[in-house]
Amino acid sequence: MKTIGVLLAVILLTVSVPGCARTVDSRPSGETGVWQLQSEPSRDSTSIDIVVSRLECASGVTGEVLNPLVRSERDRVVVTTPVADNGTDDGECQGNNGVALNVSLGESLGERILVDGACLDTDARTTTLCDDPVRWRP
Repeated sequence: MKTIGVLLAVILLTVSVPGCARTVDSRPSGETGVWQLQSEPSRDSTSIDIVVSRLECASGVTGEVLNPLVRSERDRVVVTTPVADNGTDDGECQGNNGVALNVSLGESLGERILVDGACLDTDARTTTLCDDPVRWRP
């Protein structure tokens, strides 16, 4: 009985101490990056070669591309490519360089479309870069 009391005390302490509880956010951290295919995939492709560009004005520099988020769904594969915060909000808007990246999909594309996730649920969705969020159709 004493063991159960100690166990409950540890659980309550862990839950009540700030910083011990974790929340998992399915949205990528960082700033918005949009991407285009660097080479055409096939139905058998298990990875894609893309070029990522920072959406925000950054004086021509995309910067570091963070780990991409790949979400496999029944009819589509959604790839979201966040970029690291560049520490400024006052960059010039001449467009930013592209950063090449190979993204593992975890399984073949098959008959699914390939979609830029930034075009679905970020500030990119209203830009001309996202007129069509689908980057590939089988």
